[in-house]
Amino acid sequence: MAIASEEAIFLRGLAGMVITLPDFTLVGEAASGSETVELCQLTQPDILLLDLKSDHQRGHELAHQINKQWPQLKIVLLCETEDFDQNFEDANWPPVYYFSRAVSEEEFKEALLQVRKAAPLPSANPESIFFHHYGAIDDQEEAGRKFKSPSVQRSEEVLTRELVMAGRIQEDILPEQPPNIRGWDIAARLEPARETSGDFYDFIPLANNKWGVIVADVSDKGMGAALFMALTSTLFRTYAARFPTLPGLTMNVINERILSDTRGNMFVTCFFGVLEPHTGRVNFANAGHPPGFLISTQRSKDPITELRTTGMALGVSEQARWKQKVVRMNPGDILVLYTDGITEAHDQQGDTFQYLLLDVILSKAEASAAAIVAHLLDEVHRFVGRTPRQDDIALLVIRRLE
Repeated sequence: MAIASEEAIFLRGLAGMVITLPDFTLVGEAASGSETVELCQLTQPDILLLDLKSDHQRGHELAHQINKQWPQLKIVLLCETEDFDQNFEDANWPPVYYFSRAVSEEEFKEALLQVRKAAPLPSANPESIFFHHYGAIDDQEEAGRKFKSPSVQRSEEVLTRELVMAGRIQEDILPEQPPNIRGWDIAARLEPARETSGDFYDFIPLANNKWGVIVADVSDKGMGAALFMALTSTLFRTYAARFPTLPGLTMNVINERILSDTRGNMFVTCFFGVLEPHTGRVNFANAGHPPGFLISTQRSKDPITELRTTGMALGVSEQARWKQKVVRMNPGDILVLYTDGITEAHDQQGDTFQYLLLDVILSKAEASAAAIVAHLLDEVHRFVGRTPRQDDIALLVIRRLE
């Protein structure tokens, strides 16, 4: 198998998954259309996994070009869910396997195994096989062309195995538990809406007993968001240690790396603060993320401070810069950081939880960090009821005890 992607993080992630598949050999990687053609000429792969998210039409044309030269080569083209319907309008669609980028890792691997076993698709009167998230779709006829999917049935056993695998991936990235800092009480929780999550939090030990605190949310969903999350988490751990007192500069450098290592349209909002446990100072930068709340249990005037954005999301613009601000936590104060999976959670009437958030926090302001986390999530679940949740949730609460 050969793989091609213009996004460095996706290329690495796809390569990592392919090499774990039994009886698959990765013969090469390509980072552009011209490299892909050269790679096919040199290695003659049986399967080509092609991902050109930044320009789906160009990926379509490249698949045509490769199919004409190597008609026996099975081409798997990754595309967005909305691109499936558009392909019906293309009179020159190539005989390829279309995989939605929203598929989970388990589905992705199972579908690749089916592609390997299948006969090459015919070039005359071509068929294309579409593979969507959550398995099989009924065969359809449209404009005289066949539309079908692999017979992927997600049994309870497969689903359980997938959830376990996704959980292990998250556990490898997220800290096992919050740091144990004398005089401080910290709790955090992540609740993915799907098998994998684009939200994450982290605690990074820094010089002079400081701690980096991160809560972040990747814009996309599914496998792409999980890979982007892994990249962002790694970059924060790398550069936060280099600039332990400058969260704004850390944001600048990470933004440059994201834009240089990826070519897609994903971005990440995040709050990054540097906590000084001995002084209670929190030096922070906020990249387009929902505002954190610093709540004082001692001040009667202005007890709530919003830690608002100090710059745009990461991965949007090379010219972006981030200011940094400082707040101080006194004994009894609590800091609440979260992703928009909480504020944008909605009930059956379409009302959002955003307007209840502060009241719910204040109702438990004297409780422990873990109790505040548990109470807030319970209230979100009660508010949503049976409405399917569309977004991940990350929640972090820090209380200063002394």
